[in-house]
Amino acid sequence: MEAGVHTPATVRTYDPRQQMFLNLYCDPDSKNFGNCYQSAIKAGYSSQTARNLTHNRPAWFSEKLGQMKVIEPELLLIKLTTIINGHNEATQNKLRAIDMMMKHYRMFGGDPQTSVQINIQDILI
Repeated sequence: MEAGVHTPATVRTYDPRQQMFLNLYCDPDSKNFGNCYQSAIKAGYSSQTARNLTHNRPAWFSEKLGQMKVIEPELLLIKLTTIINGHNEATQNKLRAIDMMMKHYRMFGGDPQTSVQINIQDILI
């Protein structure tokens, strides 16, 4: 039940760069998990091609995404919690994970009664 694991209907072969990109993008343990642009850069694509992958999803990429199993929300929450509490995680990653968790729990909002204030410094230490 891991993210990125797929059950192929037909086996498709990818060139080495495509395979590396897919591994980086689809592996929940990758630092670039879910980040199309950074996964493409790490796989050796140019900045322009990485942007194109992000915005124009070629057929081979769309097919791969369609083959992936659905990620259970509980697994995502566990992964986000791991990122937030990780001592070796970059501050940017922690802030993004906090942002995603707050959206999940609907902690943002225009209504002062539903908004929650947190001290980011306490979380990042």
